[in-house]
Amino acid sequence: MIPPLVPSQVDSRHPVVLKDYGLFTPAAAEMADVVFVWLYNRIKGAIIYGPSQFGKTHVLTYWLRKLLSERMGGPVPLVIWSHQDGGSSSPGMLHGKLLAATGQGPVGQRRGTTISNQLVERFVQIACLSSDRYVVLVIDEAQSMSEREWRWLVQLHATLEGEKVQLCVISVAAFQFNDRPRTLALTGSAHVSARFMLHDWPFRGIRTPEELKFVLQGYDEDSEWPEGSGISYTAGLAPQAFAEGFRVKNYTHELWSSLNTLLPANYSGPIEFPMQSITIGARQVLLKTAAAGSAWEQCTSFDAWKQAVSDTGHTRLMSLVFIPGRSSKNAQTYH
Repeated sequence: MIPPLVPSQVDSRHPVVLKDYGLFTPAAAEMADVVFVWLYNRIKGAIIYGPSQFGKTHVLTYWLRKLLSERMGGPVPLVIWSHQDGGSSSPGMLHGKLLAATGQGPVGQRRGTTISNQLVERFVQIACLSSDRYVVLVIDEAQSMSEREWRWLVQLHATLEGEKVQLCVISVAAFQFNDRPRTLALTGSAHVSARFMLHDWPFRGIRTPEELKFVLQGYDEDSEWPEGSGISYTAGLAPQAFAEGFRVKNYTHELWSSLNTLLPANYSGPIEFPMQSITIGARQVLLKTAAAGSAWEQCTSFDAWKQAVSDTGHTRLMSLVFIPGRSSKNAQTYH
């Protein structure tokens, strides 16, 4: 009998059940290091790119602000906006979305004050929190930005320069392994590219068994729920198995082998694996282990891990993120 997906003894509010958590990864630390250098050098813009479902958004959601604050020695004037709700048909619409991303909606209709004016005022306010008067705008899902939206950002950038505020725009975009966005005609506008796209950095997946073990250790040791309880995700979800020695990190070999075994036939791309395959696969194993009670070892065999990874759609995803023979000359462009 197949155990229920979420056992009755598991709290439905648990972050792993809700898929509302972010494990710390080597790529998170690398991204923070790269962005720190960009900010130190006060560049105007850059692109972070990598395949879909490799964990870019999770780093933005759970780690980037914290890690940058540690590196900068204090709060960072950071605004993160996800371009997921379709394009903007006017500068005001785009500016309204950016204003909402700062945590502030439109504040009334003072005479002569537009949404665009309010956005500039808000960015100036945020910039003044730093003695260097700068703001970092991170655009997630930036591959869906239209040419006119980029042009409106150039205009916003110029307006803020007039206010003595430096705006750094960091685009986070989904590209296949063998696409390099700096070589693409991203917008058809050299002016836009020269301002925002001179620097780039490839976001990496999990590349070695050692990196995978480091990530899996997050379930066993470097996590906690409820807050302040001292109970790790593994201990909270499967307390009986945990008491008997079950640790997710001890199954690094089974998971790594599964990720490799389930690569598409004749796959010739780099050995880098998406966080989606890892976290959703581990979630299935954890929940089945929780339901199994004293018979938990049957849920952690190689076949069990292989099935869990297969159920994530891993093979199909890996066939999409590396297309043999594809080059930057025929790669996707912003539209």
